[in-house]
Amino acid sequence: MNPVVAIIGSAEADRAYTPPVRDPEGAAEAAAALGAELAIQGCHIVVYSSGPEYLERDVVRGYVGSGRAAPGSILVRGRYGKDVGFEEVHRNPALFSVVPESTDDWEVAYYRSLLTADGLLLVGGGRSTFIAGLIGLSRRIAIAPVAAFGGGAEKVWHRLSGEREVATEEEVALLSRPWQPGAAQPVVAALLAQVRRVSEREQASRVAERTASRRTMAGLVTALVLLLLTLATVPLAYAAPTGGWQTIAVLVAAPLLASVWGAIVRNAYDGNGNWLRAAALGSAAGVIAFLLFVAAQLSTNPDLLAGDKARQLVFFVLAIGFIGGFTSEVVYGKLRDQDVTQTSVLPPAGGR
Repeated sequence: MNPVVAIIGSAEADRAYTPPVRDPEGAAEAAAALGAELAIQGCHIVVYSSGPEYLERDVVRGYVGSGRAAPGSILVRGRYGKDVGFEEVHRNPALFSVVPESTDDWEVAYYRSLLTADGLLLVGGGRSTFIAGLIGLSRRIAIAPVAAFGGGAEKVWHRLSGEREVATEEEVALLSRPWQPGAAQPVVAALLAQVRRVSEREQASRVAERTASRRTMAGLVTALVLLLLTLATVPLAYAAPTGGWQTIAVLVAAPLLASVWGAIVRNAYDGNGNWLRAAALGSAAGVIAFLLFVAAQLSTNPDLLAGDKARQLVFFVLAIGFIGGFTSEVVYGKLRDQDVTQTSVLPPAGGR
């Protein structure tokens, strides 16, 4: 995949820039050298105007003059019927891919294309160059502001120096050096290193998203299975012999399954991928809530588990187990405050 680099900048001798543009003729030659190096490195470029006031013309001159330009590798995003007067178009039309903008407002094509470029190369320039650099910094894409010639590119370099998101310290220092013969190669190399870094980060982010999506799907399937198992404890409780150990076993298994089910549902709701931790904490909270509930019932009815009413408790413990697992952090908070222990139906000492 060929990186797409947007070319932005100007260096007019009779125009006021802030900060001032230094050595306009040197900036034009630097732009041509950068264009040649971009072609050698296999980059595609985006240019906006063939006007003499912009450095795109010099970049295209060097890009085509390198002899390494590929067909369709120069994307021209200009106004319809304008901005396409590059001399090289007539000699090498196959190298150009012209996408005219229907409106006469050049900013539309200019700013829209920045959202699709892999990197920005800035040399000189005024306010629009500075804004383009800020857009690149905010999007955390590869950006190479050549500070040596001043202008908006130098202002962007100052921002890049203080807000390094993609460029390394060495690359930022490289972009501040005075221009000299052979400087185009390390500048383009620094830009492409940033492009690769951004691509690797995006790839890692996509892999992480796919992994998280698979974990979420697995968690939801597990929650569905646990739901079915939890509901199955209701008929099992009524099928078990009255007062037998089977009823007690079902009564214990029901809140345990329900609490794990609730914890995994909460985990999926929060978007957390640590299912095992959620299941462990949720099951513990659900079982604690279940034990406290049963203990409170036995304090007033000691023979509860021996009679037919034990199986009726399954409906209550299912709800308690699910709520305990779903709100495990609340349960643990109450335990730390010793609040959850007030479950007895008896009034406190001295009360009525």
